[in-house]
Amino acid sequence: MLQSVQFTVALTLLFTSLLVILRNRNKKMRQTLQKNKSNENSPRLKIEQLREIAEKLDLILKEKKMYTNPELSINDVAEMLGTNRTYVSTSINIFYNQNFCTYINQFRLNEVKETLIEEGKVSQKELAEKCGFGSIDTMKRAVKQKTGLNMKDWKEFVHKECLDNNNFN
Repeated sequence: MLQSVQFTVALTLLFTSLLVILRNRNKKMRQTLQKNKSNENSPRLKIEQLREIAEKLDLILKEKKMYTNPELSINDVAEMLGTNRTYVSTSINIFYNQNFCTYINQFRLNEVKETLIEEGKVSQKELAEKCGFGSIDTMKRAVKQKTGLNMKDWKEFVHKECLDNNNFN
């Protein structure tokens, strides 16, 4: 009989403890839901703010030519803009439909093109170093990804395009 009473008391204590734990858990869940619901009307980052980040990013890259640094990271850019990497990445994804590396390589490729036009014959190593690519292979991959051409064919295309444009001016 004593064992039966002890078992009932233990079972009651266990059941009561479970109820307290579940009640606290439900309370926390309700608080979290209410907090999230109140934030629904005010997005964490408005589209205008993302647009401003994208515009500042373009301006800084063009003015300071940060992309010529082969060690450039999204964290460096975010610090320069006074924001964080998530906002920089999101603005690039939304407004340019690209990731950070592809976006930066676009600037580097434009620099390669300008260098080819201004200086004529330049070694691939010089091009890669001057324009911010970490290696010749990285530059070649970026050219292929962007244009569908290998480096040699793209160089020829750039030179031909330059000659054609000069003939019209």
